Amino acid sequence: MARRRAFTLIELLVVIAIIGVLIALLLPAVQAAREAARRSQCTNNMKQIGLAMHNYHSANGGFPPAKIYGGMNVGSPYYNDWPGTQGLLLNTTAFTLILNSMEQSALYNAYNFQLPSTNATNGGANVNPIGGTNSYLANTTVVSTTIASYLCPSDSLQTPYTGTGAFSMTNGARASYLLCASRYYEYYNPRYFLAAYSAYGNRPPDEGVFSGSDFSCDIARITDGTSNTCMVGESTTTKSSVAYGGFWGAGVWTSSHGRAYPPTSSLVVYGLPNYAQTTGTSAIYAWQMGSLHPGGLNMLFADGSVRFLKSTVNPWVWFGLQTVRGSEVIGADAF
Repeated sequence: MARRRAFTLIELLVVIAIIGVLIALLLPAVQAAREAARRSQCTNNMKQIGLAMHNYHSANGGFPPAKIYGGMNVGSPYYNDWPGTQGLLLNTTAFTLILNSMEQSALYNAYNFQLPSTNATNGGANVNPIGGTNSYLANTTVVSTTIASYLCPSDSLQTPYTGTGAFSMTNGARASYLLCASRYYEYYNPRYFLAAYSAYGNRPPDEGVFSGSDFSCDIARITDGTSNTCMVGESTTTKSSVAYGGFWGAGVWTSSHGRAYPPTSSLVVYGLPNYAQTTGTSAIYAWQMGSLHPGGLNMLFADGSVRFLKSTVNPWVWFGLQTVRGSEVIGADAF
C-alpha cells in the first residue's frame, strides 16, 4: 500500500502566502462596506433630524432657535431678556426642542424647559441661571443621556464630558451634528443684531438658518431656496480640544452652532469642512463641520434632503450654502 506524501515546507508556505494575499485583497472591501453602512446610517440620522425640524416648523411657524437664552452672548447692554437687564440664561438647545419628534418622548417629557440645561457662561451680560445657580441639576440626567440618532457611527469620540466655566456640565452627551449658523454663533443674540444690523431688517444679510440665539427662522425667510441652503452639518466629535462640542442637550460654549466664513475673511480656515487645525491630525476646531467619512461630509438641507459634500468644495460655494438670503447662484454640480 502506497504511503500518502505529506506537504513540504515550501508548499505550506505557498498556501499561507496565497491566503495572505486573498485576505489583503478582501480586507479593504470589507472595510469599505462597513464604512458605507456607517455613512448610510449617518444619512438616516440626519433625515430624521430634518423631519423633526420640519415637524417643529409646522407646529410653531418656524424652525427652533439654535439656543434659548445662551450664557455666551456679547456683554452689556446686550441682555438676553430684552428689554430687561437681568442677564438670564437657560442654555436650551434646538436638539432638545425636537426630542419629541426624534422618538425620544420620554426624555422630552423629563426635561424641565423652565430651567437651564447647564449653568455654563462665558462671561458678558448673561450670567444668571433662571431658578438659581444649581437649578440646572434638574436636567442633568436628560442631557447626559446618549442618543444614537445624534451620533454618527463613524465618530470615534462618543464618551460624555464633564467640565467647568464655559463648558460647565456633568457627563454632557455628545453629538455629531451642528446647526448651520453662517458666521454667527452663540455669541450673538437679537439685541446685538438689532443694534448692528438695523439697516438690514435687524438681522445680518449673510445669516444662516440658525444664526445666533433666540431667533426662529421660517421657510419664507430662506429666499435662496430650501434646496440650496444647508440646515445641519456633520461635525466630528474629535476636535482640537476634548471640551469642544457638539453636545446635543448641554448648551455650553461650542455646543450647537456650526460656523462658516467667506474666503475674504481671515478666519475662513476655521469654517472650512474637514480642515484640520493641527498638522498631521484630523482634529478640527470648535464650531467647525467635518466628518470621518472619506472625502467629505453629509449635510442636511432645509428641504429635508441629505447630500454628501466633498471636503474640497469651493469655499465660496460652501459659504453660499450656509446663508438663507445671499442670492448666490449655486448649481448642484458645484457640491
